[in-house]
Amino acid sequence: MKKLSSKKLITVLTSLITTFVFGFVTYSADTVNAETTDTTQGAVQVEQTTPAVTSDTSQQDDVSTTTPATTSDTVSAVNADSNANVQASYSATSDQPNDTEIANSQLATSAAEDGMVLLQNQDNSLPISTDQSVALFGAGAYGTVKGGTGSGDANPRQTVNIWDGLQNAGYQVTTNDWLTKTAADYDQKKADFSKTAVLLSTFNYTDPEISQADFDAAPADVGIYVLSRNAGEGKDRTNTKGDYQITDAEFNNIKNIANNYSNSVLLLNVGGPIDMSFLYEVPNLKSVLLVSQGGQNTGTAVADLISGKTTPSGKLTDTWALNYSDYPSSATFAENDGNSMTENYNEGIYVGYRYFDSFNIIPQYEFGYGLSYTNFSINPDKTYVDGNNLVSQVTVTNTGDTYSGREVVEEYYSAPAGTVDKAFQNLAAYAKTDVLAPGQSQTLTLSFPIYNMASYDTSTASYIMDAGDYIIRIGNSSRNTHVAAVLNLPEKVTTEQLANEMMPDADPTTLHGSSTMYTPADQAAEMASATQITLDPSTLSYALGDNTSQYDTNRVTTYVEQGSNQLLPNNGLKQDIQYVDPAEGSSLFDVYTGKITMDQYVASLSTKQLTKIVNGNLDLNAEGFEALKNQIGIGQGGSSNVVVGGASTTVPGAAGQTTSALLDRGVPVSVNSDGPAGLRLTPIATKNGQTIYQYATAWPIGTLMAQTWDPAMVYQVGNAVGKEMAEFGIDTWLAPGMNIHRNPLNGRNFEYYSEDPLVAGITAAAETRGVQSNPGVGTTIKHFVANNEETNRFVTNSVIGEQALREIYLKGFEIAVKDAQPEYVMSSYNRVNGEYNSGNYDLLTNILRGEWGFKGGVMTDWFSFKSFTDPAALMHAGNDLIMPGGTQIPLQVDASVLPIGGNKLMLGDLQKSAKRVLTSIMNTNSFAKTYNVPVNSFTPQDVSTTMGANGQNW
Repeated sequence: MKKLSSKKLITVLTSLITTFVFGFVTYSADTVNAETTDTTQGAVQVEQTTPAVTSDTSQQDDVSTTTPATTSDTVSAVNADSNANVQASYSATSDQPNDTEIANSQLATSAAEDGMVLLQNQDNSLPISTDQSVALFGAGAYGTVKGGTGSGDANPRQTVNIWDGLQNAGYQVTTNDWLTKTAADYDQKKADFSKTAVLLSTFNYTDPEISQADFDAAPADVGIYVLSRNAGEGKDRTNTKGDYQITDAEFNNIKNIANNYSNSVLLLNVGGPIDMSFLYEVPNLKSVLLVSQGGQNTGTAVADLISGKTTPSGKLTDTWALNYSDYPSSATFAENDGNSMTENYNEGIYVGYRYFDSFNIIPQYEFGYGLSYTNFSINPDKTYVDGNNLVSQVTVTNTGDTYSGREVVEEYYSAPAGTVDKAFQNLAAYAKTDVLAPGQSQTLTLSFPIYNMASYDTSTASYIMDAGDYIIRIGNSSRNTHVAAVLNLPEKVTTEQLANEMMPDADPTTLHGSSTMYTPADQAAEMASATQITLDPSTLSYALGDNTSQYDTNRVTTYVEQGSNQLLPNNGLKQDIQYVDPAEGSSLFDVYTGKITMDQYVASLSTKQLTKIVNGNLDLNAEGFEALKNQIGIGQGGSSNVVVGGASTTVPGAAGQTTSALLDRGVPVSVNSDGPAGLRLTPIATKNGQTIYQYATAWPIGTLMAQTWDPAMVYQVGNAVGKEMAEFGIDTWLAPGMNIHRNPLNGRNFEYYSEDPLVAGITAAAETRGVQSNPGVGTTIKHFVANNEETNRFVTNSVIGEQALREIYLKGFEIAVKDAQPEYVMSSYNRVNGEYNSGNYDLLTNILRGEWGFKGGVMTDWFSFKSFTDPAALMHAGNDLIMPGGTQIPLQVDASVLPIGGNKLMLGDLQKSAKRVLTSIMNTNSFAKTYNVPVNSFTPQDVSTTMGANGQNW
């Protein structure tokens, strides 16, 4: 990465410094020490004659107070006097790849191959032998996009573009002269763009029209055109030529390649759907392969697929529409209606295939679609009830005679009409076969809890199953299924009781189903001959119980040392005071060993110390200003490969870290790193006078990972990321991203998985479990919640009905939390129903902890607007860590008893968040290495199961 241009630097400096000092300026009048003041206005005097009050169970903090020591082979502990010395041992001082880097590169290729999707293959024109010559066109052949921009980027040692991938595979490329000329123009235009580009802007090269002379100069057996698109953080895509639509030049290039070569292939190097309606005007085009953005080895994976070395097995995780206007949110998304400040989710639950199927809209490519070089038969053998689970056994056979391959089995259910909105069908489970040779069969077992078919009823704040027939469909896409069973529920049941949370002032939903739903051929006959099962209402009634949150937003528990006469701030909340034995001078290690409790430890900390813990290292001190320099790209040891946005002063390029202000109290620094496609670090940096190398793997983008439809593969990638984290000294990965693909123009969709919450949730859970199978490292699922556009992302308001919020936008996060227990959840910038997510008690406490049982911490996204305007609200709401920091002084004033500015934050709320951050730190590799002790996985053994796939629960 090159140095920032002066224009870009000014933009970055202005925005970040202004944001950083905002909180300080706001509270600048309150310069009196907030800890030592004896002003008593509004304060609570702690008298030792006051009996200790035990708070009820609803207010007990839900973090562990100790971390049991267990042996772990993956944690290698070293003795160190301070965290700085520990961290110095991580990064490589050799410029040669080690075993981890080599193994991860190979896995990245395999993952890319499993998630690329064959969309068209007329006359079985693919695969093509490496003995055939290839005319390769399109700037994307050289400037192949490995992944999107912003925090979702990564910096590997090298990337393999499609041009190199084909040549490495042995293809004779006849267009090297054209590609060389195009590459030079590409590089020049990219360099020119970089000189004037502002922060978070994305370079896209515009392909010129290829002349007939260029075609004539490159005779070949096969013509290939690479169409590329890039997008990234901070800006949404547009429904214009050169973005969602192809340009006139691109259309002519594709058409002319199809006319000039007997065999023609279009490679889509894109992070999300584009308008494919032009295909009807290019009937001679033989094949279309969705390359997506496959990470550092995209070119290698493409070569393996088009040569037949590997058979495509990816399936779409989004519906690709015939026209952009077919998406129900198309008219109002972002600036499409001139109002990006308020997004009314009028479509309700009807997102993606739920809309296309329920309103019988014909798609270009349906959800779950993907071709292969071979054919498969999918035969449901048996569907039965086992307790409260529905189990289906399905035999898949490779009926082809040439190519081996893998197939995905998708199981859907259709619920009966009733008292709430329902889609035509919903995905319930899925599984992927092994590689099957021609004639080979495999029987897959799919299962899911029957109560997963319940719908949310806003009027009763409960999940309900209406009486009637539940149709079970099995196939390999949403539009290619057959009825496997019909389940009859004799009477309506409530499966889970909750409370209304995050309700809008008025439900914006205008779509409530259709009388013209898509109906598969032969559905009536298939239902008549399918297995008939009668469900027992008594086993489903309150199967999940009453999970109404027991937290009380009006109460807080504060821990005070026996013998203290401390003045406590009072903002009007009911305060339960718990007295603990003094633990002055204690260490966090004392909590680990069980010598003291976490309650004692936090009670021994000053308000100032607590505010340091709940903030990142961006602070009004020397370390904080070094972090600010790193954040804006002028720090990191003067490296020429700086990562803008990396505030860490410990690991160059890492996004941030916790405070070093409490090293003397035994709290080591814990480092976190972007992003969803791999650790975003400075690849070459200088530290302590020594050159270090941090070449992290660039994995396929999130959407491609989900397109594998293979949780086991995703788990492998997560496990590999976890090992890489341990090597580079990263404790917390700011990933996975898992927002719903509500609209294809969201600029960050490439980071996210799918339009479907089950796919999003299972993929995130698998990746989290994989990462956290390495004790000492954890994930941060993001962006919580409904972060579905980048335009005005800091302040935009998503207005969503509660049913849609729970069934579509919260559901994936719920699955990931219950099935994997990530280390952190990251709250998003935006508002939902008028309230900022980072300060929303309903979201971060009642739903996340009270209903779902989340045990970890919540952190803000970087420079969240709400964190600087009202950090006290974040602490109370359950947002525990403000990143990258900067609100230490405002919080000290808020938690003081000052007559002006004080009594806004109860000390107990500050302690609560500090406990969660400290508990996380106490389970990290940084802690393990500091004290030469083992730590546990963040994922416990007793996680939930949303679906079973061939013997593995997810």
